[in-house]
Amino acid sequence: MDERARNPVKSVRTALRIVEALVERDGATVTELADALPVTKGTVHNHLATLRERGYVTEEDGVYRAGLGFLYPADSARSREVLSGLGTDAVARLADTTGERVDLVARQGNHAVLLASVAGDRYEGPRGVAGERLPLYCTATGKVVLAHAADLDPERVVADATGRTDRTITDPQALESEVGYIRDEGLAYDRGEYDPHRRGIAAPLFRDGEIAGAVGIAGPADRLRGKTFQQDLPGLLVNTADQLNVELDDL
Repeated sequence: MDERARNPVKSVRTALRIVEALVERDGATVTELADALPVTKGTVHNHLATLRERGYVTEEDGVYRAGLGFLYPADSARSREVLSGLGTDAVARLADTTGERVDLVARQGNHAVLLASVAGDRYEGPRGVAGERLPLYCTATGKVVLAHAADLDPERVVADATGRTDRTITDPQALESEVGYIRDEGLAYDRGEYDPHRRGIAAPLFRDGEIAGAVGIAGPADRLRGKTFQQDLPGLLVNTADQLNVELDDL
């Protein structure tokens, strides 16, 4: 597949070239970057000022270096790759055992991103698409990520939330209470908050002590109820999550 952009954005390309040059040189001045690329000093300075403002570049005595701002997106991408590699087979096995849809998600900023989704032989609902972004406030996988992400504030997460169903939690205090319950119980439940005809359960996945993603089971509301919803499926889900967490710890 041709990976060249059809309509490349010149300013983005320039910013990336500046960052790459900083990494290659382990630091450089505006003049050194302008001579190496080559672009004008004014262009280099404007890009560096913006990158510095966002934490992607640091400056000391006129020497610029790549900053810690790159750590989160890099680690997030690495975690998604690791989760995909470890979790795909586990997701397929759990879907085969339960007959329901099983999702594997990774955290990306204020969303949960679907890495893999496998439908069991009993599941007839909507299929998940890899790369799909799921809200944190009204899905089981999203809520379990929200509950364990120390840097996420439920009030900010629901600031622009819309009530997808009459069960969707859009009140900040109610969501704060919900995520507290999830932390205590270890599992998150979606009781028709995203889709009135569907329910879900999710368990957290951790890497290096921080939330990396989640694995969840989803199915029709008329089947995911009672003992099935409260005991049987959670037990199977926890077993799968425990296995994945052990593998993540061993990396």
